Amino acid sequence: MPAESPTRAAIFADPQGLRGFAAPALFAAIVALGAALRLDQFAVQVLLDDEWHAVHQILRHGPASILLELGHADYGIPLALYDWALARTVGLSETAMRLPMMLCGLATIVLFPLAVAARIGRAEALAFALLLAVSPLLVAYSQIARPYAIGVLLGWLAHRAFRRYWEGSGRAGAAYAAATAFAVWMHMVIAPFVLAPLAWAAWTIVREQRDRRARLRRLVAIALATLAAIALLLGPPLYFQLGAITGKGGFSAPELNSLRGAFHLWAGTSSVAVAVATFALSSIGAPAVWRAIPEARTGALGLALTAAAVAITRPEWGQVPIVFGRYLMPFVPLLLLATAVGAVTVGRVAARRWRWRHAAASGAALATAGIASAMAATGPVPAWSAHPTTHRLGVGFLYDFREHRNAALATQRAIPLSPFWRTLADRPRNSIVVAAAPFAFESYDWDAARWERVSRQRVVPGWLTGLCVDRRPGELPVREGFRFTNAVRLADARALEAFPVDYVAWQKPWLPRDQDRHVRYGDDTAQCEPVLRQRFGPPVYEDAMLVVFRAPRG
Repeated sequence: MPAESPTRAAIFADPQGLRGFAAPALFAAIVALGAALRLDQFAVQVLLDDEWHAVHQILRHGPASILLELGHADYGIPLALYDWALARTVGLSETAMRLPMMLCGLATIVLFPLAVAARIGRAEALAFALLLAVSPLLVAYSQIARPYAIGVLLGWLAHRAFRRYWEGSGRAGAAYAAATAFAVWMHMVIAPFVLAPLAWAAWTIVREQRDRRARLRRLVAIALATLAAIALLLGPPLYFQLGAITGKGGFSAPELNSLRGAFHLWAGTSSVAVAVATFALSSIGAPAVWRAIPEARTGALGLALTAAAVAITRPEWGQVPIVFGRYLMPFVPLLLLATAVGAVTVGRVAARRWRWRHAAASGAALATAGIASAMAATGPVPAWSAHPTTHRLGVGFLYDFREHRNAALATQRAIPLSPFWRTLADRPRNSIVVAAAPFAFESYDWDAARWERVSRQRVVPGWLTGLCVDRRPGELPVREGFRFTNAVRLADARALEAFPVDYVAWQKPWLPRDQDRHVRYGDDTAQCEPVLRQRFGPPVYEDAMLVVFRAPRG
């Protein structure tokens, strides 16, 4: 491969390179679009599912124990430490928990196109930025308090840093070791991806005869530094809790549907046609990406190693599309880069064939806008964009973008839907707040997204702790350091008034329609209904499924 000319130097190394980027205003608009999608209703999203792992950990343990534990439910040691520090200082809120992921998600939109612009072309980089901006999976994981957005950013930066180190930069070697160690500390599933450059370098040494000894010394140096950093961070918890890792394997091997569902998630669409179009465009663009971007080659190796590791270890829930899909989240930028190059290529060829005026530019723009619009229109973005939609981080949206394949959505729809929710739809949109109980932090059993969609009003969890139960998972005890704003304690009259909450709704115990479980949902809190009646007085609405009270005011 010919050496890059000074004018085609990586933009990371030349801040002035931004001046050569096509249409800076357009790039800024694309970044603004990505930020708007990520920040829309960001502050009002209810904490759900795996986001609670770190919170439950800091409620039980201090920082010393957090450092030494992995837990059956992986909570992410660095994120748990971050949350603990917030709770002991400025206060832990949903927004503060998610802020690192949001910053990494925004950085991805900016840095990734700039990193490849000089090597693949300005139009291609702009197209890449647009696809990153509207990717539903990247949007969602920019908001979720889990480490996957951080892993995507650090993972690809590690590959870029290793390439620069292999070309002679000592500082880049330190950056690679640091990024790799921190990414693995965040979530060990990314280890095969970020360690793949070491395997690639070893192979090149075996395959090529030139400078073997010198390159071997460089490889040994970076490998020892990286593995030492990983051992320093993960050695203690692995020593004390190795069973937490070994106990997670041997459950569910990915299936063909896992891959199909994951590809729909990666492509950001529920449509088979759009998924096929994405695959076709990425196949057209992949050869150019492979030739121009060395990190794409080591990244592809890392993804192959990750997929092999998942197939061999068979982690719990590994067959579920969203679980398999997020384990291979670094694939998304690579897929979108190849798709962007393919779209620009097809657009230019078509425009020249049909002799459009300004053929290259117009064809590339139309093709890119077409695939980006199709992705946005056939994914969850339209549903997310409705106001209010404050539970869009739950499995009902993310389990599988194909609605007919979404088992979590089917489980939620088995929860009885009271006609009460439709009575609120006549009121102005987003003008009423309903505190609903009992809250289920595992969103399979929490139908609030449908309640909001039907009623067009905001629904927040109504916590029962301190009212009729001592403590429930997914609820916080009364203590200093927690500043949650998207749930309300039903025992706290001042909190109800300050929110302000208009109604308190009680979901009566219910059985799944398919009768495949032996216990009724809600039986663990059945004793709370009489307490609610005593506290809030006669209900304003009641049917076989729901009891609704007017929240106290004044």
